[in-house]
Amino acid sequence: MSEFWKTSISRVRPGEILVRGYPIEQLTRRRSFGDVVHLLLTGELPRGREGLLVEAILVSCCEHSLASPSVDAVRFVASCGVPLPTAVAAGVSAIGDVHGGAIEPCALILAQAVREGKTGTAVLRGLQAAKRRMPGYGHPVHRSDPRTKVLLSLARKWKLAGSHTRAALGIERATTAVFGKRLPLNVDGVIAALMCDLGMDARLGRAFFVIGRAPGYAAHAHEQMTRERPFKAAEPAEITYTGPRRRNAPASRAGR
Repeated sequence: MSEFWKTSISRVRPGEILVRGYPIEQLTRRRSFGDVVHLLLTGELPRGREGLLVEAILVSCCEHSLASPSVDAVRFVASCGVPLPTAVAAGVSAIGDVHGGAIEPCALILAQAVREGKTGTAVLRGLQAAKRRMPGYGHPVHRSDPRTKVLLSLARKWKLAGSHTRAALGIERATTAVFGKRLPLNVDGVIAALMCDLGMDARLGRAFFVIGRAPGYAAHAHEQMTRERPFKAAEPAEITYTGPRRRNAPASRAGR
């Protein structure tokens, strides 16, 4: 037996594919995509409606039009004549700390708040003292994120909203007193809370964004390739140059 390559996720042999021990044909016939994502990320199938909530989270992440920097990356790369997977990979590669990266740090803050029994005000004051921002709150487009509302509603309906969701809402209520304005819980923040309530590792935060957004990336790549002009780039009139004025290059001392 090889000791170099090890995995507890799946096994493939002639005529057999096991995912966490379950035959793929049984999963295909009996379980939803959300159930299988839960299985892959946690190691176990949901016992209740956790898979439905996972699927709802993925749907909430699927699309945010050209207001999303990663979608812009897909469009630019798709216009260069590359294969569709390359364009989709550009979108995935654009997910970083300031775009799609708020779920993990928010989840870590919520987990600590619940573990230590901190109020929303205490959490925000502590972050202020450390000169840190509270991720998962506020949005450049939405004053009230519609994705947050529906995910909270479903989690409550299925009795899957727990202490981390309550902590997230407590922080939202405290933003007015601490910052002088209300910062609404956004989709990243509610996903962080629900992930924690589902018992998932905070480091999987970006996984939800990647899995959920991939179909949107594929749709944008295909649309760009089939309906839009190639070589997508800014027009010269749209570019403001901020460097030095035109100047002459001095001759090299070494000559030519």
